[in-house]
Amino acid sequence: MNYRAVLALCLCICACSVKENRADCPCELTVRPQGAVETEGSVLVSVIQDGTVVKQGMLSREEFEEGKCRLSVSRKATIVTVFAGITEMDLLRGRRLDIRKHHQCDAVYSCSEVRVLDSDSYECIVRLHKNYARLDLTVVNMPDEAGLNVSGSVQGYDMMDSLPYEGDFNCTPEDGESIGSCSLRLPRQLASDLSMSLLEDGGNIMSIPLGGLIAMTGYSFEDEDLKDISMTLDLQKLSIRITVGGWEEQEIPISVN
Repeated sequence: MNYRAVLALCLCICACSVKENRADCPCELTVRPQGAVETEGSVLVSVIQDGTVVKQGMLSREEFEEGKCRLSVSRKATIVTVFAGITEMDLLRGRRLDIRKHHQCDAVYSCSEVRVLDSDSYECIVRLHKNYARLDLTVVNMPDEAGLNVSGSVQGYDMMDSLPYEGDFNCTPEDGESIGSCSLRLPRQLASDLSMSLLEDGGNIMSIPLGGLIAMTGYSFEDEDLKDISMTLDLQKLSIRITVGGWEEQEIPISVN
């Protein structure tokens, strides 16, 4: 075997035995939903590594469904948090999705997924869950000049895990809605402290413990997908009829403050 042939063989052996270390190369992460997104509005995708939001992207529902959310991130254990249905809520410091004062929660669907990114590319397919409850509220025998508002102690959601965080929630029916018959979107709750106040001439004439009444039906704000709630409150009879998910109806006497 001549010299050139020996050299070529040695180079071939070296090339086959030395593997490229790609641990420091980024992973091209694609995030898309499993099926169609069941809400309108924008989609926010957050990537959390080592307890910090390292990448975020806001895109349209159509772009998200088409798999156009692509982010270059480090190869390591990762949390991917997705919120769809953002219309009026504000993103604060890249960490919290905040409900504006006197506004209701957006019709948000969300999820938080843990993934280990250890390859050149990774496709994260997520299933979004309904993270709000619509409250359809009818008040019978309500004074003509009275108004109402609903208050609670959840102000929004944390991007780190898609869970609710504590703060002041205070909303009233939107412009154009009848005060005696309205629909409000509630965020996922941490306690049974939702309250409805009837107002007249700027003062509180009656407070009703909505959270406690909802809890009496067996409703759980820990369900993956929150059910909607329908309430009919009769101020003359001091009773309330509650329907959960369109079929579980109960009539409960109420006490007021």
